[in-house]
Amino acid sequence: MHPNLCLVSIVTISKNNLSGLYKTLNSVKEQDYESIEHIVIDGNSNDGTKELLETYSHSKTFIYLSEPDTGISNAFNKGLDKSNGDLIFFLNSGDIFYSKNVIHEVVKSYLQDKWKCGVGSTVSSNYKGSEVFYNPPQLQSNFLKYFMFLPHQGIFCETSLHKKYKFNEQIKTSMDYEVFIRMLPNIQIFYLTIVVSKCEPNGVASNSKQRITEQSIIRAQHAKNLYEMIIVSLVNFVITLKDMLKINSPFARKN
Repeated sequence: MHPNLCLVSIVTISKNNLSGLYKTLNSVKEQDYESIEHIVIDGNSNDGTKELLETYSHSKTFIYLSEPDTGISNAFNKGLDKSNGDLIFFLNSGDIFYSKNVIHEVVKSYLQDKWKCGVGSTVSSNYKGSEVFYNPPQLQSNFLKYFMFLPHQGIFCETSLHKKYKFNEQIKTSMDYEVFIRMLPNIQIFYLTIVVSKCEPNGVASNSKQRITEQSIIRAQHAKNLYEMIIVSLVNFVITLKDMLKINSPFARKN
């Protein structure tokens, strides 16, 4: 396949985040790779977002929908349903690509290395609000049942694979973790050598207590035997303690 024939679907969900959405739209627009469809799913915002979507002059194929939804997972699934690309990536409103050639580099790797799921590094904030690079540990996908180590804002998957695994709409903040556990048990994760995105701080996922509680439940639900349940219980305790003591991720370094 010629690189320019590989279509990349970028899904952005947003609700009442006009300034953040504008940054994300511009970041996608500025990518030097042309074969992109940008799908924006807006949750019926009342802050001027609809007007922005109606008038925005995009350089890529632009698809948008503005209507009520039942939460983040529901919005993700709407974007997934509308995706036509060979690869899919979720870039939430307020998040931006780290450089203008991210998609070009990802497609180049995808065609050369023939992976189904590729993940790169991200820039986010630690407990003190400082910017950090998060470099995911290069583990096999079966370790996901013990802890979440894949940054959603750094993952590209084949769209045909992801369409088989929808987001659980009962989960409020950790729907990415749950879907990766189901989607990737037999998939070899390819680790990209690039920084993919910079995440807007203070999003829904920044509610650490709710996220940790949901992830603890998800791990327990996917434990297959007593041995795994014991490990999960220990992991849940360590992660809860880490959050209480505000200990930053060992896989993050200051920007």
